[in-house]
Amino acid sequence: MRQALVATAVMFASVPANAQVLPATPIGWVSTMPAPPEAVYDAGKDREAPGSFLKGRFLLGINMAHSLTPDEDLGSHWSFSPVIRNTPRRLGWGPSFGLSGYRGDITAPVDGRKTTIGEVRIRPLMGGISYSIGRGRARTSFSLVGGYAFSSAKVTAALPSGTTASIDIGDSWVVRPNVGLTYALTRRLALIGSIGYVYTNPTISINVIQAGQGPSRISSSFRSDYVSITVGTAVSIF
Repeated sequence: MRQALVATAVMFASVPANAQVLPATPIGWVSTMPAPPEAVYDAGKDREAPGSFLKGRFLLGINMAHSLTPDEDLGSHWSFSPVIRNTPRRLGWGPSFGLSGYRGDITAPVDGRKTTIGEVRIRPLMGGISYSIGRGRARTSFSLVGGYAFSSAKVTAALPSGTTASIDIGDSWVVRPNVGLTYALTRRLALIGSIGYVYTNPTISINVIQAGQGPSRISSSFRSDYVSITVGTAVSIF
């Protein structure tokens, strides 16, 4: 027993001063943490830079519009009209709708001469698809919409004494391919413009009664399709 205790004491005793010190090298292995996986995005989905375009879902504003018609009996001119449409915030395919209008003069023979006798208004209500491209503050949208055009007409000219006239116009289907440009001045204010072709073919009936002559009646499908050019400003809402 005594011999075992002595052996243990010798084992744990301090190293003598002249004892040899063996060289040692610390462990220098460094572990690198794995990098987090990159986010996987759908390559087919476009994204807009935050804060670079309009905030609201719809544009409400006013347009200065000019309509070019192929029928010589329907005149056109620059006019102001309200506009409401969706904001092309998302690039690529998306829905589109249009609330636009056309106002033009209509002519008819009075005393053997073509005379402007009244005014025609066509108000299409349309919906369809669009494809938007752009970057930053600008968007260009190519759309195809269709729907129904509500039309009205009235006599606005002062006719010669003894002459009366009436105008009737029917509603009709309408289709419009269009290219639109939207530029965001701020997150709530934008410049807007477009050029499109509106095809609609309503029937217009004109009755002219002159003193001493029989009634003159014109009933036809006037070429009221038109090229629409607009420019204006709008506020982005909702």
